[in-house]
Amino acid sequence: MKERSIGAMIVLTIITFGLYALIWMILFQIELREKTNQGFGGFMHFIMLFITFGIYGVYWQYAAGKRLAMQGADDNSVLYLILALFGLGWLNMFIMQSQANKLLLTTSA
Repeated sequence: MKERSIGAMIVLTIITFGLYALIWMILFQIELREKTNQGFGGFMHFIMLFITFGIYGVYWQYAAGKRLAMQGADDNSVLYLILALFGLGWLNMFIMQSQANKLLLTTSA
């Protein structure tokens, strides 16, 4: 997975009016699929988000948490689900990326 700056992610999300969040989600899914061999590829992930009117995005946040936990990160999947259900799912991308950054630090050390 790729290390990304949380501060840069916040700025990019704001100045692109949320478009960066969608791009991040697709790229992160591609990276997760490469690591775990689970879930859709990037294009199908994008299509599923629109076909299900965002419901797949809620499930994906939970499943992504489980996939991160499989790699050694903290299992925050229930937190991701709760935040998504209460309209705070936009925070999950920052928490997930932070977890991925920590994984990169522990594997490179």
